[in-house]
Amino acid sequence: MTKSPPKNNRSNNRSSAAAKGPGRPGLGPNKPRPRPQAAPAPRPNRASRGLELSDNPRLTAFRVLGEVAGGQTPEEALVSHGLLLSQRDAGLAAALVYECVRHQTYLDWLMKSRLSAGKAAPELAAILRLGLAQLLFFDRLGEHAVVSETVALAKAVLPGRHGLVNAVLRGLLRDREAGAPWPPQPPAGSDPVRNLAVRHSYPEWLTKRLMQDLGAEEAESLMAAGNRPTPATLRLNPRRGSREELQKMLPFSAEPTPLSPWGLTASEFSGRPENWPGFAEGLFAIQDEASQLAGLLAGELAPGAAVLDACSGLGSKGLHLAALNPQATITAADKDPAKLERLRLEAARLGLDNIQTETRDLLAQPPASSAYDMVLVDAPCSGQGVIRRRPDLKWSKTAEDIGRLAELQQRLLAAAAPAVKPGGRLIYGVCSFSREEGPEGAAKFLAAHPNFTMAAPSAWPENLREHLSAEGHLTLFPHRHHTDGFFWAIFDKM
Repeated sequence: MTKSPPKNNRSNNRSSAAAKGPGRPGLGPNKPRPRPQAAPAPRPNRASRGLELSDNPRLTAFRVLGEVAGGQTPEEALVSHGLLLSQRDAGLAAALVYECVRHQTYLDWLMKSRLSAGKAAPELAAILRLGLAQLLFFDRLGEHAVVSETVALAKAVLPGRHGLVNAVLRGLLRDREAGAPWPPQPPAGSDPVRNLAVRHSYPEWLTKRLMQDLGAEEAESLMAAGNRPTPATLRLNPRRGSREELQKMLPFSAEPTPLSPWGLTASEFSGRPENWPGFAEGLFAIQDEASQLAGLLAGELAPGAAVLDACSGLGSKGLHLAALNPQATITAADKDPAKLERLRLEAARLGLDNIQTETRDLLAQPPASSAYDMVLVDAPCSGQGVIRRRPDLKWSKTAEDIGRLAELQQRLLAAAAPAVKPGGRLIYGVCSFSREEGPEGAAKFLAAHPNFTMAAPSAWPENLREHLSAEGHLTLFPHRHHTDGFFWAIFDKM
């Protein structure tokens, strides 16, 4: 379950994301690989004024950024480094990390423009990113306190460089007071791809692709939406109440999702979901609206229907199908037994007894032929659609990875297809809006499997039909639909 950082973005005021690279100290915006090994963080000076070793959120954020530079996800590193923080300080540390990851290319441009050498060593760069991010994106933090705390951090981890940190941050504030544009904007260069990539902190290869697919104006809207952290979306457990009842008991306001009849989008960041009323009782799960649509696409399953969630992972979609169809049997298959164990625990929390797990590598151990009325292939993908929740994903993939993943998706679909009974249904989804993983992937599958057809628009839920492409599949975009980016296709077996 992805945790969203607390809301804090001034120039964004848009969504919670949480994905790998310029968000990593020492990596340039166009070089997310190879992943460097994280340098050991210097041992802080115990005498440093204003900085405690164990419970300072800025020091924690600094250490986490070092781990992210070495290849860990922000979420993993925050768990291991934030154990001694209070809930409030843990939230601040997470927000600091995610904003630095989210905006690193822009922060690096701003930092380098104010350094006479035009560059900084990785640890100094991480400290400056933290300070600049707080000044630019955190309205609630006092500017003088930000400068003071960042200088104290520099004293603790980089003795002798605190003067430079102080000069950079105070110089930026002086320029603003003198009437300089705020936030500062990179000068427009001759390369439109580079301009957009720096302004919105995306790798240039992805920026170029988005501009080619959507045009420059819409690509910028999509990139801006991907930089907006969004609060959590809840998915009602239909076995244990109604959406209206859940909405009333939450300790914050939440709006019903327009596409999913089970969703509620929180209006603000409100701590960890496991602390909310109703979580322990299994009244809801955390799942984005775009992902919840698997329940609509599957429709009402006949009693005794057999369903395979072929690449289940943690199983949010399979669990949803089990909750909606208590008389169907859902088999969640994945090659990672640790994920399946977490799935079983989640099923117990939600009170679901009609979902079973199966440790299976779909490619090495294809399921039995014609064994299932419906098969769901929620395939591994580039994750472009969840960048607003996982900003590190901007930097963890390369252009070459897209082709590799698209080929893997075709192999997974081919392995799953024989398991569908004649007259049954194969549902394909990826949390990406890339052409190769979505529309082109669907067309390739149909060309290679003449016994499958694209489901007619009438097979789709009525509220989704207006969003279908001419080819009959669905692509959701954060800037258009206010959901994660997602591709869905329904194939019927003849």
